[in-house]
Amino acid sequence: MGKDYYKILGVDRNATEEEIKKAYRKMAHKYHPDKKTGDEAKFKEINEAYQVLSDKQKRAQYDRFGSAGFSGAGGGASGGYSGFEGFSNFGGFSWDFSSGSVDSFADIFEDLFGGASKRKRETSEERGSDIKIHINISLKDSAFSEAKEIKVNRMVRCSRCSGSGAEPSSEMIKCPSCGGKGTQEKFFKTIFGVMKQQEVCDECLGKGHVPKVKCKDCYGQGVVRKTDVFKVKIPAGIDDGQMFKVSKKGNEAPSGPSGNLYVVVSIKEDEKFKREGDNLKMDLPISFTQAVFGDKVDIETLYKTVKLKIPAGIQSGKVIKISGYGMPKMHGFGRGDLLVRVNIKTPEKLTRKQKKLLEELKKEGI
Repeated sequence: MGKDYYKILGVDRNATEEEIKKAYRKMAHKYHPDKKTGDEAKFKEINEAYQVLSDKQKRAQYDRFGSAGFSGAGGGASGGYSGFEGFSNFGGFSWDFSSGSVDSFADIFEDLFGGASKRKRETSEERGSDIKIHINISLKDSAFSEAKEIKVNRMVRCSRCSGSGAEPSSEMIKCPSCGGKGTQEKFFKTIFGVMKQQEVCDECLGKGHVPKVKCKDCYGQGVVRKTDVFKVKIPAGIDDGQMFKVSKKGNEAPSGPSGNLYVVVSIKEDEKFKREGDNLKMDLPISFTQAVFGDKVDIETLYKTVKLKIPAGIQSGKVIKISGYGMPKMHGFGRGDLLVRVNIKTPEKLTRKQKKLLEELKKEGI
């Protein structure tokens, strides 16, 4: 009986290329021989499955004829295929580079070896990192695009050295780690053996020079941590759990542009209004006589007081819509609606006269 490559990778037969790749990465992490949970035989098996399912032509052939058309990783293939071309004879493993892009395999190597094959591009010239924070606001804050003062702990450029990392009177010298090149040779082990590549120097971050005397305030980093206080404008109509961006208010870099600040909003529960999408809902208690004869009552909305007409004979639980008095539409124009649910109050205490009148109505069948 042939091998079920889909079952080996734990994916459905209709799985997308990305789902197959994701499943392979997860299993390769788990069963790689260098891991504690490693299993060389299992690793070979999932490698074989991935080589077939990651290639459109081979996958199509497999879907038609099964694994009989493939002799395993590194073996020959029937139906016009001469085998998995690429590297082989590395401890029994064979990797197919005849299909797909080199980048996709580089991504896998980065995952398998903890990013060892990934070139460090973070230099002092690059932008600062982004920050994400959470804030609590009221329903009115989200409706009126209020400006809110917030505190953010972030990295800012050192004022003493202006980001250079050197004491004001100190000179810059050639980096002793890389000899001024800005890069270093790094070696790491893979299933192909020991590989070498150039990486950005950890000491000078690619600049090739370092301060002779490091800044006393930032210790040569060019940035210091600071609690920054400023105001941000809440986007009108933002909902609970949504996020908005404040440009250039993330971490600063020593010499490059700042990162961005991402603010996640939590909206406190309002005593009067309940939000549902762009609409607002509220309850309106009315008396029995208002329900019977109808009335006009003042309604306090988020924006202003409006007159609401209650039709005669309205039933408890009936909803009356006031158009355009809901929440602003964050990704559009206009506002949602205010939905007013009528609740008829039953009087708890009645005078003798009121009781007598109600008894008369009862006799009339009302």
